[in-house]
Amino acid sequence: MPMQNSVVLDPSAGLGPDPETEMTEKQKVKLRELAERADEPFDGSLTERQAARRIAYLEEYLN
Repeated sequence: MPMQNSVVLDPSAGLGPDPETEMTEKQKVKLRELAERADEPFDGSLTERQAARRIAYLEEYLN
């Protein structure tokens, strides 16, 4: 008899922010500051995930 896997995934467990969620005010401030320092354009329309990636990229670029 085959074994059945009865694991139920909790949709909120360990998942990142909703890909469509607008970036937070804290992210906007940080991203604007980093963009200015890197002489890069600031895009205020990014999602929370996109902003997190852009912040990580700019921090790496500036260090």
